[in-house]
Amino acid sequence: MPATSIDTFFACSLAVVLVVSMMAALPRVLHPLIDGLDHKNDYEMLQQLACHVLLNSGTPPDWGNNRNVPPTSFGLASNVFQPYTLDADKVTRLNGNCSYALTYAQLLDSLRISNVALRIRVQTLFDIAVSEVSSVDNGNETLYDFEIETQNLGSAVVSDLSCYVVFRDFVNSTLSQTDTSGAATVSLSVPNSANGTALLVVFARAAENPSMVSFGVCSFGHRVSAPQGNGVFTTLNPLDHVLNVTFNSVADETAAAYAFSYGYQANLTMLSNSTGTAEYSFPLFLDQSSTVLVLTGLNGTESFAEWVAYPQVPLEIGVNFDSSTANSNVFSNAYMVTINGALYRLRMECRKVG
Repeated sequence: MPATSIDTFFACSLAVVLVVSMMAALPRVLHPLIDGLDHKNDYEMLQQLACHVLLNSGTPPDWGNNRNVPPTSFGLASNVFQPYTLDADKVTRLNGNCSYALTYAQLLDSLRISNVALRIRVQTLFDIAVSEVSSVDNGNETLYDFEIETQNLGSAVVSDLSCYVVFRDFVNSTLSQTDTSGAATVSLSVPNSANGTALLVVFARAAENPSMVSFGVCSFGHRVSAPQGNGVFTTLNPLDHVLNVTFNSVADETAAAYAFSYGYQANLTMLSNSTGTAEYSFPLFLDQSSTVLVLTGLNGTESFAEWVAYPQVPLEIGVNFDSSTANSNVFSNAYMVTINGALYRLRMECRKVG
């Protein structure tokens, strides 16, 4: 991919930063309710909604940590004095796969609006694709080759890579870098002492900006024909640096629990363990990166490995404008935000209803 594609990508990122900079001049402490939307034009309405969501902490300010309590006033900011810095727990509670997620009705109620249809999406700034391409059994271990691609809308993003292979209580890691086409091949081995599902966890950090980090996870079968899908054996919910585990089968047995970021890895500390559930604490890593939490174990004679990201992105909450409102006036803006020091893209779309 030519260098101009990468230049275009970062030029677009700069444009978003300029938009954010201009918006940062708006009042940072807003009234907890959004009033008077009926008197705004549609674009002003979207701007006011975005300011409220991105610059307010909500009520209570730590509502993200209160797993069973919806906010009485909605806001995603972790600190009102640091514009566009969002709270990882509040963002996680927008993901419908999270057991503590807000419903769309709760979101609208906490915004105190009834005449607006809304969608919020959060994702990394570029995509990473990870796939197994070959394996060689060397007797005591099997060597696997994986292909990794880092792109944004088809344009290559040259990235530094941090890769971890996880299988039961075994972890192996390596560093690499994608070439100018955004591609790389990495090789990692797994011992042949057991069989089941293994994971390759990959973090990609854009060479031009260390705050731009993406991640990808590839499940692969080690000495079995195919891996088990994620979420088959457990339900994983991260919140407030605690991983809550619900086992989907009484036969499941934990082998190990890990946290990974671009520059760090750690074993999780068990807080509690009872029939069908467990809780682990996980650290706040100091690097600018998402965290991927992995739980490995045994179901019968086959090993499993399952994972969840923190914050739990990508995510989407709200109306599916793409399919239900093709002929409506939908207004959309994208914003650059930070969560735990890493950059993400948040897109907000809305239209008036009624």
